[in-house]
Amino acid sequence: MKKVKINFIEAAMKYRQVTIVMTVLLMLLGVYALTTMARSEDPQITVRKGLVIAAFPGADELQVEQQLTDKLEQYLFGFEEIRKEKTISETKEGQVIITAELNENVKDTDRFWATLQHGLNTTFRQNYTLPGGMIGPIVNSDFGDVVAQMITVSAPGRSYAEIESYLDKLEDGLKTIHETSKIKRYGGQKQQIYVTVQDEKMRQYGFDFSTIAQVIQMQNNTGYSGGITLENSEVSIFAKNQYKNEADLGNQIIYSSPDGKVVRLKDVATIERRYEETSSYIKVGDQKVMMLTVEMQPGNNIVQFGEKLTEKINEIKQQLPQDVVIDTIVDQPTVVKGSISHFMLEFVIAILAVIIVVIFLLPFRVAIVSAVACPIAIVITFGVLNIIGIEIHQVTLAALIIVLGMVVDNAIVVVDNYIEKLDEGVDRWTAGWQSATQLMVPIFTATMAIIFAFLPLAFFLNGIAKEFIQALPIAVAVALFASLLVALLLTPYMCYVFIKKGLKHKVSDQLEKKSLLDRLQHVFNNTLDFSFRWPKATLLIGLLSVGLAMVVAIFGLEQELFPTAERNQFNIEVWLPNGGSLQQTEEVVTRVENEIKEDERVLGVASFVGTSSPRFHSTYAPETPRKNFAQIFITTTGKEATQELADEYIKKFEGFVPDGYIRVRQLSLKETPAPVEVRIVGEDLNKQKQVAEQVKTILENTEGTNWVRTSYQDEYYGVKVNLKDDKANRLGVTNAMVSQTLGAGLKGYPVSTLYEGDKAIDILLRFDANNRGNFTDLGALNISTMFGTKVPLREVADITPEWHTGVIAHRNGLRTLTVLTETQMGLKAATIQSDIMPKIDALELPDGITINYGGEYESTNETAPAMMLSLSISLILIFLVLLFQFKDFTKVLVVLATFPLSLLGAFLGLFLTGNPIGFTAFMGIISLIGIVVRNGIILVDYADELVLEHGYSVKAAAKASGKRRMRPIFLTSIAAAVGVVPMIVGKSPLWAPLGSVLAVGLIVSMVLTLFIVPILYYKFVKPHPDAVHPHPNAEEFETILYKPKKSRTQRKIEVLKHKFKKRIQ
Repeated sequence: MKKVKINFIEAAMKYRQVTIVMTVLLMLLGVYALTTMARSEDPQITVRKGLVIAAFPGADELQVEQQLTDKLEQYLFGFEEIRKEKTISETKEGQVIITAELNENVKDTDRFWATLQHGLNTTFRQNYTLPGGMIGPIVNSDFGDVVAQMITVSAPGRSYAEIESYLDKLEDGLKTIHETSKIKRYGGQKQQIYVTVQDEKMRQYGFDFSTIAQVIQMQNNTGYSGGITLENSEVSIFAKNQYKNEADLGNQIIYSSPDGKVVRLKDVATIERRYEETSSYIKVGDQKVMMLTVEMQPGNNIVQFGEKLTEKINEIKQQLPQDVVIDTIVDQPTVVKGSISHFMLEFVIAILAVIIVVIFLLPFRVAIVSAVACPIAIVITFGVLNIIGIEIHQVTLAALIIVLGMVVDNAIVVVDNYIEKLDEGVDRWTAGWQSATQLMVPIFTATMAIIFAFLPLAFFLNGIAKEFIQALPIAVAVALFASLLVALLLTPYMCYVFIKKGLKHKVSDQLEKKSLLDRLQHVFNNTLDFSFRWPKATLLIGLLSVGLAMVVAIFGLEQELFPTAERNQFNIEVWLPNGGSLQQTEEVVTRVENEIKEDERVLGVASFVGTSSPRFHSTYAPETPRKNFAQIFITTTGKEATQELADEYIKKFEGFVPDGYIRVRQLSLKETPAPVEVRIVGEDLNKQKQVAEQVKTILENTEGTNWVRTSYQDEYYGVKVNLKDDKANRLGVTNAMVSQTLGAGLKGYPVSTLYEGDKAIDILLRFDANNRGNFTDLGALNISTMFGTKVPLREVADITPEWHTGVIAHRNGLRTLTVLTETQMGLKAATIQSDIMPKIDALELPDGITINYGGEYESTNETAPAMMLSLSISLILIFLVLLFQFKDFTKVLVVLATFPLSLLGAFLGLFLTGNPIGFTAFMGIISLIGIVVRNGIILVDYADELVLEHGYSVKAAAKASGKRRMRPIFLTSIAAAVGVVPMIVGKSPLWAPLGSVLAVGLIVSMVLTLFIVPILYYKFVKPHPDAVHPHPNAEEFETILYKPKKSRTQRKIEVLKHKFKKRIQ
């Protein structure tokens, strides 16, 4: 007797209690995950950039470049972790800032920055001859940190010292929140004691500047004084001679003459305690404020973290005076909450839309059994994602929206097969487990094909694109496996319980009513019959569709790798010429604020004058502090208002500042400083500037560009003090003496520190402002000589004005002058790039000068090969999966033919909706591959079955396969297309391209696939049964009947019986 081996699908039906309990438990896990999962707006993106900063006070840009920048770059390039072609330096007077980027294989970035700092402190100083006055270098590894909240504190009429004390209380409170990572302060003004020396009085008493500095340093000092050993104890001695206040400092004796005359500091200098000369500040409204930024420990729920911060801030407010105002100008938790809520709404609408479409097109019970698989699989997916550490953000939610149609597809196909078996007279139990068993391999293959379509994205992309999209293939894989298990283990039992009759067992008057799907089926059947009469013409249409797709892609679509981000915030930047004062910048900021503050769409304005805000978005790099720059941070009523205002302000502020520029800057995932960059590489500054002027002219005359500028910035006015060697040597004046006197005398320098508790107050020594107002005063400064006498500076040096280069920029260690432009006038960067490149390439370049391109052009060229590689790997993996199922090259190629057939719909979708082709559009094409290949698998697999198991001819099988599988293919395609409609309606610049590719692509590719694939099968496939190799000793099991085997005669008799019954009824 043959043994009967129970199928695991039948086992799931038989032991239904286990199946149902496991499903419920997994769903509860998913519901729990939804309430507790970590949330963020975007996936966590590692900022692989750090700053290396060094100062060389007193040196001009050329001296800093030669003596410091070149050596620092040479040292940095000795590290294999440094990505040299992305390393950029900006050298200006007295300092250099190098932005170093790490290779992607560096996993622990913090460890590398720590290693680099240690090396700069030790090896770098040992191996290189460095200028004596160098300060640093220091590594700023916090450059990439993204803040969760920016909290400002202000109090009208109160001093910075008082506000700082309130800030202390706020910081102490926020530190107690467990999820808090880093807290930093901004906008504070340090108190200083200014000792302003009168040069005339100093000359009168006969001592110099250095004497005063030396006395203050020696007298305001605490040193080790030892102790006294007594008989039974040790007594420590403390000799503290530090100043306690300004009076102590003023009474300090500076000089005493032999006749006993005493000169105190207050006799030759005015002593004033006030805040340092402002170089930058933050203001909200009319009030200058101080600010705290708070960062969150990774892996936590930022929305819950925001609630804790708000609660703690409100608690601390109660302890502060009533006039102290605490505002949150950047609230990432609220942004994330709004973004996730919006996406969740789209997600729920998509699920409901899919369910409604299924219910609308199928009989109610059949539709419910099919549709219920969708929410079950999705809820289980959330539970699994939480276990493996995937956060809820817009990419994971987008992945689940993409996959909705595919999730419900598995169940639809199983239910459709179950109903067919009932119509063929199979009992409900057998129909249940056989419907899933028969389709197990095709469903598994199709699922793996879709997963493999997405999988390479996690491995073969690079940079920000990889980190941004890495969660998508994981979410897709989990959701599809969940739907596969639901379709194979739960759906058969639900069919058995809820669907008791096939569609042919209805009463006569109901049979006469045709549903919409029946009418579509009738039209399709006739059209398919017609296309089989003209197979070559049909195949030609398919070929023409591919050609038309290429035409639309090349001539009808613009390119944009990443669009602007959707936020209720954007910035206006004020750029004045180099040398512009803080007061001039403030005046422009006030004018801009007055222009925008009456707009109802503007909820809040915070201005960073002389500096920029910390990084509040992963790709928003802060600007280096400079007095000619300001950033106005604007919070709006919503993302739509942000776009409207940005568009308005670009035109409104054009020419607002005659010698500067007002830049409207929105957030995006673009890492480049500007969308269009032309890099002029060479060693000769004058030749670079000459070519730059030609390039600027081309860019300024090109449609779509605005704010054309260069990375060398504006030239600025300086004064050169050149020592007359003959006179200086004769009078005993050295270059060092001149530098010290000028540095200390003009700007002043700290000579010591006074402490009030734990607050340090610098003592700053300098000349009176009257002695440093113009060239004449500069020449009158007295320089001490080695002989103890004094001589005016003009006697020993030539003082001449001269122009200096604002910034000398290096890229990859080479001098690189970059001409940059914004593209905010309606045209995409790619369009402008293609317009300017022929003109720039036609320029005659001086010897030693080369030109290359950055911006979006470079980003696209870096990302596109990886995207194409990812697509190629996807197709290879899908090819292998199909070969595993069909074991026939021709069938595999027939199925893969569905991919080019999907391109017309994809590009047409972008064209009709006005979206550019970019990164998310590429994601849509990847999604399309999976779905259309799945449709091809269903068609070819069923055609094979009809030929091999039921004796159909190849042509009849191809035609019958198209007709029979039209319903499930139509249902799943429509369901998937409807699922992404909320993405299109939402008009998200990031996700609308993906939605339009999928929605239109699915409809067009479905039509082409249903007509082209059956004809390809008919023309090129020659099915043959697998060869049988006997195994005499093998254990024999009863064959599982996937379909009742009937002869053609039996089938004809059954059809006649059915028609006869209808007539009798």
